[in-house]
Amino acid sequence: MPADELPPPRFFIDQPWLRKFLGAYVIGGYSRLVFATSKTTYFPPGYLDTCRILEPAIYIAWHANLLATPVMAPDLNNLVNLTSPHPDGQMAGALSEAFGITTISAAGASSRAGASGAVSGFRGLFRALKSGKSVFLAAELPPEPGRNIAPGIVALARKSGRPIIPVAAASTRRTIIQRLWDKNQVHHPFSRFAVVGAPVMWVTESMTDEEAAAKLKHDLDAAYAEALKQADLMRAKPRPELR
Repeated sequence: MPADELPPPRFFIDQPWLRKFLGAYVIGGYSRLVFATSKTTYFPPGYLDTCRILEPAIYIAWHANLLATPVMAPDLNNLVNLTSPHPDGQMAGALSEAFGITTISAAGASSRAGASGAVSGFRGLFRALKSGKSVFLAAELPPEPGRNIAPGIVALARKSGRPIIPVAAASTRRTIIQRLWDKNQVHHPFSRFAVVGAPVMWVTESMTDEEAAAKLKHDLDAAYAEALKQADLMRAKPRPELR
């Protein structure tokens, strides 16, 4: 999205340089502490190996899970993320880049014209997949509540021919911010992460967009519920020594 199409910063906190600083160094530094002091368990245990075999792939997670992105894909340097050009998106983009993830700044992963920047975002993601990069996307388009799969995800999988890997995560020490539209999950240091991979989906010609979206929502909801359950079970057990 061109800079002159963005709304002017309303407050000092909306200044692009400040948002990028907060994302890369404040949230980024805190996130590094979280992951450095935490242990991750994968369900199924071979999840990461399966991902490596399937890549380039389209990873999706609910927006509430995006702070756990560094433990949900095997190679962050081979990952492309879509971020909004607005202040919150600039902060998220700086956080992603701090972990080695390439970012594309656009309105959303939609193949439909209408939303400014959506088509360029879709094309950028398609080019990334064709070049051998995997992409990691929020499954829904913010700030729409309800956790419904964004139509661009199914369209991207159909056009690229690459699989969709739905994934969810939860930590034993966490805060879920209920007042936010996405019920964002914030992780705390000295946690144990449960990462749950849902069934991989290939969007076939016999499958309608609506059928694919419904199945993805069902599987991703189930994976997120299972991740929370597994994290709570781990919290109830004695914590093993960090490796």
